[in-house]
Amino acid sequence: MASMTSSTFHPLLRYVNVRLQQGVPIVDSDVNELDDVRKFELRAFLKWYVGDGVPEGTNGFQITGGLSNDFTIGAGAPAGSGSTELDTALAHTGRIIVDGLDVMITADVAFSAQPLHASQTGSTALAAKLGVPVVPALTMTGSATTLVAYLDVWEHLVTPDDDPNLILPGLGVESCARIKREWVVRTGAAVPVSGASDFLAGHSYTALAVLNRPASSTLIAPANIVDKRQRRLLLPPAHLVLDTVGVDPADYRSGTNRPLISLRAAINSLLAGQLPTTGEVAVANGPGPDLLGKAVFLDNANGLVIVWQSSQSGTSQVALARIDLTNPSITSVPATTLTSAGVHAAPAALMLPNGDYLVAYQTAATEDPNSDLKLKRGPLGSLAGAGEVTVSDTASVADQKVQAVLAGDFVVFVFDQQGASTDKWSYRRYKHTDNSFPDTSPVQLATNSGSRAMHTASAGGLVFIAFHDGTKLTASILNPVTNTVANSPQSAGPATDIHVLALSATSALVFYSTGSGLSVLTLNGTTWSGPAAIAGTDVNDSQPNAVQDADGTIWLLSTRKFSDNTNHVVVRRRNAASGDWTAPQRLAPSPGNDGFPAGVPVPGQGLWAVWANDRNGTTNTDLFARRVITAI
Repeated sequence: MASMTSSTFHPLLRYVNVRLQQGVPIVDSDVNELDDVRKFELRAFLKWYVGDGVPEGTNGFQITGGLSNDFTIGAGAPAGSGSTELDTALAHTGRIIVDGLDVMITADVAFSAQPLHASQTGSTALAAKLGVPVVPALTMTGSATTLVAYLDVWEHLVTPDDDPNLILPGLGVESCARIKREWVVRTGAAVPVSGASDFLAGHSYTALAVLNRPASSTLIAPANIVDKRQRRLLLPPAHLVLDTVGVDPADYRSGTNRPLISLRAAINSLLAGQLPTTGEVAVANGPGPDLLGKAVFLDNANGLVIVWQSSQSGTSQVALARIDLTNPSITSVPATTLTSAGVHAAPAALMLPNGDYLVAYQTAATEDPNSDLKLKRGPLGSLAGAGEVTVSDTASVADQKVQAVLAGDFVVFVFDQQGASTDKWSYRRYKHTDNSFPDTSPVQLATNSGSRAMHTASAGGLVFIAFHDGTKLTASILNPVTNTVANSPQSAGPATDIHVLALSATSALVFYSTGSGLSVLTLNGTTWSGPAAIAGTDVNDSQPNAVQDADGTIWLLSTRKFSDNTNHVVVRRRNAASGDWTAPQRLAPSPGNDGFPAGVPVPGQGLWAVWANDRNGTTNTDLFARRVITAI
């Protein structure tokens, strides 16, 4: 054999071509390196941009059984047409890509008929020549075994000493040597990995099948073979992305506007009567009950802020967590405790125009005459240490169940005042621009004979308040600038779980539970109409919470008891043209009981839902959140 210069190719040198120069001799290493450069680039493309597996249209290297201590390695390709070797190699062979190497099989072969199999004459000599181990024969065992059939691929140098056809006829001299790609199917406990005793340097491996062999049986039954090949490799046309998800392929590849869940997952959710959602985020998942109210909002930095009453420290305190909505992979968020020492409960929260958070809460348990209302405001990082400001501290009266809304320069606090001779709904205005209270003391909104159902919202500079005074439901509109209130008594009868959705200065919806279903009041201009029962709701529906997204669609979250006597959050959507509501769709199933949903519309992301769940015990409610996919 003629001598050959050792390979000079080194991929990390980043040489991409070999250039001839005048007066410089051409040596074998130059030509060989040029060939190695091209081969490496092709292999890198196949490995990193196509991937391992069997291409679409062939079924190469399929493992089939039905033999005693043996199996068949299938070519999985149409029979050759006999036209040319090129045509046969392109269209009539099975193939698989392994670590960027295109491996071909031209005909079915039994595992034991491989030339390297121990049962074949000359297998030992061949193995020694190729520098590889012989393939051991399969044997029957006394117990059930699991083996992996895998493909072992490597390359070796072929010279005229190995293949006489490389001697040029007529001249009788040898031509250039060749590199040949070899393969063999082996079995073992697992596919060899770097560092393992059966891993050979320069070899590439891929799993073909798992063989589950029952005890004391030589037969490898087809039912006991699990195909492990990656299959159907085919680069799709670029317009497929635009056709399926409506995103430009270049944007899709850069991660812009890609769906957070697969179309398959979305369709399966819809078929199951659920809305597609992302995975849940654990907001509060520790000991003691965590109680969620109406204190959930979107801040000005695309963060979902949840404020709640936490008992994880042993006494009720106000806690806050923020979910960074720019991080789609987040699964849990840390909580910040805003209060300490003594009881602090039932918080309300919002964001001020200057970026400050404002949190209000009561300083004792509900119905405790020593309960006062306080607020803290400031940036998130310093909110826990901010000083308390008194909202209401009426002597011998329980100032409690505060709610807060932003209306222009004012934050309006609406709350319950209960004492020996006092039971009323009251409000107090706070001017956030100069930290002043225009009202020297709380202003009475209405008397209250035992009901604690109330909710408030704002739009167009006005504050909408709906409350039940123990006899009837009343809808009120407060102008915080003129400090005037227009009360509109509505229907008599029970009204619990009240929720107000303010849309504009002349449009609002009031949702509530009647005990036998959900109903809604509608403000159009200056006239309230209704109540109208929401079709499809009954005694099993409660805790309504409604939001309007950027497209104008109204989404109604509520809690519904299912046939298995568990409670879960469902979502309805209102038809903008007819005003009708869709059938309820459940959020992704979760263990335990769900309740107290709160929805927040997020521009560009649809809807985020926060809710309470008792999966860790009925006295240990925790809080979770997830994004509801409303459009793909």
